Amino acid sequence: MTQAAEDLDRRSQRTRKAVFDAFMRLIFTHRYSAIRTSDLIEAAGVGRSTFYEHFRNKDEVLVWAIDPIFAPLAEAAAGRASLPRLRFVVDHLWERRALARVMFEPPLAGKLQRKLAAMIEARLGERTADSLPTAMIAAASAAAQLALLRVWLSGEAACDPGALARWLAEGR
Repeated sequence: MTQAAEDLDRRSQRTRKAVFDAFMRLIFTHRYSAIRTSDLIEAAGVGRSTFYEHFRNKDEVLVWAIDPIFAPLAEAAAGRASLPRLRFVVDHLWERRALARVMFEPPLAGKLQRKLAAMIEARLGERTADSLPTAMIAAASAAAQLALLRVWLSGEAACDPGALARWLAEGR
């Protein structure tokens, strides 16, 4: 990699970190629907054009920022679950359930489901025991996991967080 490319990559990483940090600050102090992209740009301290070089809008920032939360779910769907990591995710979502409820409802739900499905598919690779396409299995797994979390977070059904994490880990 050339020095110019390395510098560009570092700048890109700094910009993404600034946007991520600003997003996290805003998400815990404002309702998601009240956050405007301009608020995010201002809080991140980046220029408008710089922001738009990396993201189209706040929804895209959310989809990008959700990786650490979705990674244990994707691992579990691929048969490589970590119960402690899943328990952390379940507890984290419960602590932030007001935000999580918004995330798991339209219009964000579809975007997040596609994101999780892509993460699962990448972990499954080409291997499947069935003759079903990997993309189909990944999409179904993502839909099931997110539906389960939505039902729990919305209060439609109560469940012990540890039991929920175990169920997710077992990939039933």
